[in-house]
Amino acid sequence: MKFVHLKAVVGAMAVSFALAGTAQAQIVSDTSDSAKVQIGVSNVPFGPHTIGKVGISVPAIGPGTFFVDFEGLQGTATPTANIVTTVDNPTGTTTDHSKYGRFDFSKVDGYDVYYGEWSQTGSASAGDHTVYFGGTGASTNAAVNALTGTAVNYNVYGVSNYAGNGQLSGTFTANFVDDTLTGSIQSANYKVDIGTADILGSTITGVDAQAFNLSTSATVPVASSGIVSGQFFGSTAQALAGIVEFSSSQYDTAFGGKQ
Repeated sequence: MKFVHLKAVVGAMAVSFALAGTAQAQIVSDTSDSAKVQIGVSNVPFGPHTIGKVGISVPAIGPGTFFVDFEGLQGTATPTANIVTTVDNPTGTTTDHSKYGRFDFSKVDGYDVYYGEWSQTGSASAGDHTVYFGGTGASTNAAVNALTGTAVNYNVYGVSNYAGNGQLSGTFTANFVDDTLTGSIQSANYKVDIGTADILGSTITGVDAQAFNLSTSATVPVASSGIVSGQFFGSTAQALAGIVEFSSSQYDTAFGGKQ
């Protein structure tokens, strides 16, 4: 696990960034609450941050206006496969950073794809827990259709209340015979089963995910009827990422992985 601090840049972000308009990254993303978190092309060039990359916007930064790149948030080191980066500056810590909240996110190894969670106070149960994914290099429908008749396994990782549950991991199976995605990811005490999601072109959608508190029961879910939203990435759908939303946002989960 890697901890970094988000530098105070909001004051300088009042400047208009003409260069940001030239960014060419085509980002495909989704978020469980776009009023809290949006994913887009980064347009903040200060400190460790760079414009034109996959970025995130949260309330204190100016939701939907200013995006800081994930690579910059991870510091100067190149993002490492499956390592969860925590930017943990909740209310009550360093004054300059308290407004930004807590970020827990990871990168799909070898792909420009990120997934993670955010909350203002660091508490998944506070009501603003938001999960997301986003990246470049989304697969085309034709790339996925070329896999018709095959079944492919993906090694998948995820986060959901990372502070309490740790990193989740497991296997998803894409059955391109009947265009479904199944599987689960879990840690020692938490599990999310995505049910049977549909593969529609290069996207993933489902409505019967379940979450389990394994310290209580491995068979009785604490949340059900979860909505799955995801996307394949890569020239031949070698990677995927997505989110699972439940009626109670504390169980919401973000995931990503590759073959």
